[in-house]
Amino acid sequence: MHSNFTLYTKMNTLYFILVYFLQLALTAPRVRRTCRQPQPWLLYFAHHALDVFLFWSPVFLRTRPDYIIHALLVLLVGAHWALNNNRCIMTQWMNRRCGYPEDNWLDSLKNMFGFREYSEWFHFIWLGVLLGWDAWMIWHM
Repeated sequence: MHSNFTLYTKMNTLYFILVYFLQLALTAPRVRRTCRQPQPWLLYFAHHALDVFLFWSPVFLRTRPDYIIHALLVLLVGAHWALNNNRCIMTQWMNRRCGYPEDNWLDSLKNMFGFREYSEWFHFIWLGVLLGWDAWMIWHM
């Protein structure tokens, strides 16, 4: 049983790394070309790690504590956005540092797929789905 848990942990870490680097590979060239100031790479990498964990976590998580941590993060981020006019402060910092328009969104897989075009509240809808999934998994594990 222990070896299965270790295998799951390794695979989940691998999935996270693959999605993270896919997102970075697809977005970094644009940022590198268009950011007028020295690239704030640390902020860029941290923001994408948070984005991948927050929005793609059902692929990675396997234990009740993982889902509890994720649910808390979903609630915190959702509250932050609600109090910050549906905006992420990390995106706002990145936009200021790079000279992008204030209303630019983070270049991420979900935004590249065009999901946000369906509703300006898409992020809240997705967070609601994730929170429901987290609750289901916490309850049934």
